[in-house]
Amino acid sequence: MIRIVLVRPRNPSNIGACARAMANFGLTDLVVVDPYEPIWREAKSAPGAEDLVKAARAVPSWDEAVKGCSLVLGTSSFHQRPLEHAVVELPQLHSHLAAFAANASIALVFGSERSGLSNEELSRCQAILRIPTQDKTPSMNLGQAVAVVLYEVRRKNAGPAPAGGKPSQNLEPLIESLAALGDAMDFPRGHKPAARLGRIRHALHDAVLPPAALRFLLSLSRWVRKKVPHNDLQ
Repeated sequence: MIRIVLVRPRNPSNIGACARAMANFGLTDLVVVDPYEPIWREAKSAPGAEDLVKAARAVPSWDEAVKGCSLVLGTSSFHQRPLEHAVVELPQLHSHLAAFAANASIALVFGSERSGLSNEELSRCQAILRIPTQDKTPSMNLGQAVAVVLYEVRRKNAGPAPAGGKPSQNLEPLIESLAALGDAMDFPRGHKPAARLGRIRHALHDAVLPPAALRFLLSLSRWVRKKVPHNDLQ
């Protein structure tokens, strides 16, 4: 199952274009976070997708938007911002999905037309999809970006590959535990929490850990965080 999440969209025509792209590729689950009221329901450029727009859910928060999804993939051109996140170039999307179960629920998240996703929002994604555009013109129109990503998703009858890829695992508890430890220690020094979380996720991107190793590292990081007084970790 694939859900399209639009965060803070402002232009109803862009919402309509996203809905039409979803209809083109057979998707129906559209969630809009904090849309620009009161006009977002006036979405145009959605012939054949009017019912999809009417059925779209408007929610106030990120957590509500991705609820029930086991994999959250954000999108960014990384224009004028540091590359501190686990990045998947769009042509490598299928290789990345091979690590997950075939029935995984996936949220594809797109930011606002004006500023994209914030660093904090990017840090809450397991990985960031990047469309390989020209450096001089890195960003794309919202509706176009959704269409390009969905074409790649469906290009190989996509869905995550059921077998033959890396073993499925959930690194998120370890990543979050290491980020909490890094916050307490201010390591890497000077990083904001969102940037630190993104950097740790980047470092563990594509890591394959046996379950026993994953449990050990999680226990160790939690033990260190609990055992050493906060003031001694500065």
